[in-house]
Amino acid sequence: MTYVAERQHLGWQVVGVARDAHISATKSHPFERPELGEWLNNRAPEFDLLLFWKMDRFVRKVVHMQDMIKWATAHGGKSLVSVKEPVLDMVGPFRHVIIDLFAAIAETEAQNISMRVKSFQSYAKTKNVWAKGSPPYGYETFRDTDGAMRLRVRENQKEVIREMYKRVVEGGEPYSNICDDFNSRGTPSPGAERMSNRRKNNGDSPPVWRSRTVTTILRSETILGWKCEEVKIPGKQYGVSQPVRTSEGKIRMADPILTDEEWKKLQEEMNGRPGAARRSTKNTTAYRGVVLCGGCGRNLYLFNPERQQGKPVYRCNKAANRESCGKGYAFRAEKVREVVESMILGVIGDFPMHERHYVKGSNNSERLKEIKEYVTELQRTTRPGGRNSAGFAKKSTEEEIAALYEEYDSLDAEGDKPDRYEYRDTGETFRHMWERNEGNDTERTRHLLKAGISIRLHPHIKGVSNTLDFGAEADLGNLSQPFTIH
Repeated sequence: MTYVAERQHLGWQVVGVARDAHISATKSHPFERPELGEWLNNRAPEFDLLLFWKMDRFVRKVVHMQDMIKWATAHGGKSLVSVKEPVLDMVGPFRHVIIDLFAAIAETEAQNISMRVKSFQSYAKTKNVWAKGSPPYGYETFRDTDGAMRLRVRENQKEVIREMYKRVVEGGEPYSNICDDFNSRGTPSPGAERMSNRRKNNGDSPPVWRSRTVTTILRSETILGWKCEEVKIPGKQYGVSQPVRTSEGKIRMADPILTDEEWKKLQEEMNGRPGAARRSTKNTTAYRGVVLCGGCGRNLYLFNPERQQGKPVYRCNKAANRESCGKGYAFRAEKVREVVESMILGVIGDFPMHERHYVKGSNNSERLKEIKEYVTELQRTTRPGGRNSAGFAKKSTEEEIAALYEEYDSLDAEGDKPDRYEYRDTGETFRHMWERNEGNDTERTRHLLKAGISIRLHPHIKGVSNTLDFGAEADLGNLSQPFTIH
């Protein structure tokens, strides 16, 4: 209090004191401490300056100090002052220097931390330790006697996996039935198990079981106790789980939930199911983004379900994810291709196609100003006594002035022009494009998407799925612009 009393001439006045005894500054952020956190989080408008005895009583991590500087700046430029370390006085003229210094130190420390984390993860990858993230379903982390984090079987999740195995291998149940049963019984899905308290407190619905959840768990060799990693699939946003291998082979992380024999039976059953290859791993959906569901307006996707006599159909993507749009529409693929071609060629087949080019705009106002100033200066030199007032110099200057006047009139008439697109006729129609790309659905689709064209499909008979009897409506997009192939 003496320190504050000596600075009453600066307008300092104590409005409150925060005492967080026995709270480690290393383990707890200032925002998380009981008394100090209350002032920072809820009572910030009541004070302008935060005074602490020493830096190590306030924070012991540079990133925490950087957070406090950002917080002080964002809350009206509050000051941070150390009693025993005058150099940390955020009130004085070196305030911004100190802030920049801490910002630089914090950035350096963040880079060092990142390097140390990556180095540790690289080392831990080949060891029987769990370095980061949530454990695989069926297991939980624990601190071993040597201080390292390892995995062990989580009994309640083990029972769920064992049940899935029996229902798939012995009962032959569809994955969707298993999911529906789990959801109705209230069995928490992996996502629900990991759901944060913040999301729970916000009232967010927990993630439910889906067929992909079941197959992902049953396809991963983590349930055999092996250490696995996700390997990205080229061109995809997801990956597949594969065991980590070293010169000594796979790494055993915990006891297996399934035996090797059970695993073999499970994979044979899953590989033999029609649903396993129901949707191609390749992007085989012709006209994706062009052909839409008449019920919800979403994309239709191509499926090859064995249960429908092997006849490919276009289905609403929401229906594929067990979230029907309420219409249940499905359309025979061979008929969809016929409809698309007849509508495109019949409606816009003879429309010209254009290329779109980006044109940089011009700021003529600046150039007009330059010309005015320069002409004024040139005219001054041609007056009596000026350096260009006679002879060849005068004639040359007058010609230059005349050329500038001509440029000025041209730019003034043109005015300022912003950056813009210009459309140039390619001399080709949509019919020409269609015929030129025979067999190339990808290129045809690209042109239709660029032109903003879409086609909605809907059955003529309500409630009939997998139908050949359906109609279509074409949306030609923004007709204020030419059809383009940019």
